[in-house]
Amino acid sequence: MTFRFPFRASAFCGAFMLLFMTQAEMSFAQGTYGDAVQLSCNCYRLTEEIGFQGGFVWSNGEISLNNPFDYTFDVNLGDIPGGADGIAFVLQPVGTGAGTAGGGLGYEGIVPSVAMAIDTYNNGALHGDIVADHVAIMANGTVDHNTADNLAGPTIALVSGMDIEDGQWHLMRVSWDPIAMVINFYMDGSLRVSYTGDIITNIFLNDPMVYWGFTGSTGSLFNEQQFCFSIIPGLSASELDICEGETIDFNDDSYSALGGVVSWDWTFGNGESSTDQAPGEVEFSQAGTYWVTQTIVDVQGCDASDSLQITVHPNPTASFTSTEVCEGEETDFQSTSVGTVNEWAWDFGDGETETGSSTSHVLVGAGMHEVELSIVTNQGCVDTVSNIITVFENPTASATEEIVSFNVTFSANLLPGEDAEWIILDTSYVGMNPFSYAFPDSGWYDVALIVMNENGCTDTLLYSIYVEGLPEYEMPNVFTPNGDDVNELFQPYTYSMIEANMKIFNRWGRPVYKYEGPIPPSNLWGWDGTVNGGAKAATGTYYYVLNLKGIDGVDYLDQGTVTLLR
Repeated sequence: MTFRFPFRASAFCGAFMLLFMTQAEMSFAQGTYGDAVQLSCNCYRLTEEIGFQGGFVWSNGEISLNNPFDYTFDVNLGDIPGGADGIAFVLQPVGTGAGTAGGGLGYEGIVPSVAMAIDTYNNGALHGDIVADHVAIMANGTVDHNTADNLAGPTIALVSGMDIEDGQWHLMRVSWDPIAMVINFYMDGSLRVSYTGDIITNIFLNDPMVYWGFTGSTGSLFNEQQFCFSIIPGLSASELDICEGETIDFNDDSYSALGGVVSWDWTFGNGESSTDQAPGEVEFSQAGTYWVTQTIVDVQGCDASDSLQITVHPNPTASFTSTEVCEGEETDFQSTSVGTVNEWAWDFGDGETETGSSTSHVLVGAGMHEVELSIVTNQGCVDTVSNIITVFENPTASATEEIVSFNVTFSANLLPGEDAEWIILDTSYVGMNPFSYAFPDSGWYDVALIVMNENGCTDTLLYSIYVEGLPEYEMPNVFTPNGDDVNELFQPYTYSMIEANMKIFNRWGRPVYKYEGPIPPSNLWGWDGTVNGGAKAATGTYYYVLNLKGIDGVDYLDQGTVTLLR
């Protein structure tokens, strides 16, 4: 977007001459008639707030209507509503002495002529006027809208319908296109009347050379009536609000009603200046408010200035904190940025993003991770920061055990900087490695090993071990296989034995039972009091030879006697 600020300023000098019409030259019934007065380089007063005045300002050279023109003026019709009479922009070949006072707006009777008239007095049906202040395009010095010399209008002067005698300056624009043969008459940027016709042929009798200027008059009613040839600084800026370090593109669209602009002087408020027509990109490195001023000078030596305000907002400073975590844990991120931040954008480097001033995210894998935070302030200023986040590696818990009866020695496999915690039967044992523990009985026991490294990261190993005492056995010396399901089998009572080789002989040395192999459940093996599984053996004393292998790998040998009773 380009921001342009038109400005009406004083600035017109030599292209026009001011004509002072004496009372002898103007034949009116009463009063003394003054002429237009030059107020400044480009501004003129056509009439004072006095009756029966006439003021006229003409170019001191002719222009050709074979060429197009587009003139812009500022006009002020005074501040007395219902005053009189008005002013006109006039084209005429008669000369620089043309003009009258009274109700004819200063151009009445100038033949041939074309006048773009602003009429502030209602003459009613006599002239075909309308009640409101009005504008029209008139030919041949007539003010009567009822004639053929009324080329366009009348229509209300301002599109708002308000009285133009409001003491305010209004923009008057007149353009001529000789190809389309169109005259356009604008007020305050709104096209009010337009005429299409060959004025060179039909009005000026094929002579394209004319003077042009302004006329104004008062009668019995009056107003102070002024006009200025517009010299308009046209400084434009691509932006008005930026952030520190950004640039603004400055350009120019200046205008002078008479002659081109020949010099430009820019000051930017930041210590820089330029005499280029279009300075282009200018950087503002510090926050603050800057007034940029453009001063122009046209070919007549008239100058005008205008300014616009640039606001440079401070850039924020992006920063954030993060928590130290181990593998698999969420890292908490908190923006600590400085500035009026209202947008936060997090990029975790793994394809995942998040918004908000704080967030959490699991960074996958141990090692270095780059996390970026971009922030935007209420004014659209941005900053970005990247931090390297370390995710600490978890240890790996592993251990070995040495079991001797009910006593077990646990050894954790630790790296330098690691420590072990054992949990057995709901009791914690910290910092002990190797760690010995005496279990109260044989059986399965749950063991937890927690390994912690120097970064506080942990790993837990959960497993079970089976504990039993040293191998033992006991041999009964009598059994009663009589079918009452009590003491029906002869076998050793074993503890922590895994294999058995047992032979039984009668008193004559003949074998009556044999078993060799892993020790099965007690009800699935042992001598049942038969002869090798056949006939019942006689009551009496028998001999056994026993070889047991313990879980410790040791063979336990025994022999003895047993009494069979029925």
